[in-house]
Amino acid sequence: MKVVKWLDEHLEEFILMIMCVCMACIMMLNVVMRYVLGDSLTWAEELTCYIFVWSSFMSISYCMRKKLSVQITMVRDAIPGKGKYILMILVDVICLVLYAYMTPSAYTLCTQISRMGATSPALGLPMWIIYISPVLGFILAMIRSAQNIYFDLRDMKAFGAKTAR
Repeated sequence: MKVVKWLDEHLEEFILMIMCVCMACIMMLNVVMRYVLGDSLTWAEELTCYIFVWSSFMSISYCMRKKLSVQITMVRDAIPGKGKYILMILVDVICLVLYAYMTPSAYTLCTQISRMGATSPALGLPMWIIYISPVLGFILAMIRSAQNIYFDLRDMKAFGAKTAR
């Protein structure tokens, strides 16, 4: 159970940390190769770019989990009582619907790329590996949006119980 709880709280954070370290190491290696040894790695820039794309889509669910999305907190803070929770639930429902709407299109694009057999120029990676990142990012973001709705409903219920006393 501890593993599940840790994954719930830190999965995206852990993945993003590994990706950032990998990007930094690859870029550092390429700089050393270029300026010290006079020869650069042909694949380094491409791999760094693909890791960056993956980290961008993974960061969507991280931001949803930590509630780091762009917000107008002045409006939310001005709403009294349960209205604040209703607004947060509404925003999370809109995000959930948006990610649910975008996931099938991302999946369709990924399958089309896969059928074409496209590969990346320097690494020769199948391009579907890069194009699956939005699909997984949106699915994780939907899970995190649903979690936020659950937590906001729970907090709203607890708030109602507190004010009823």
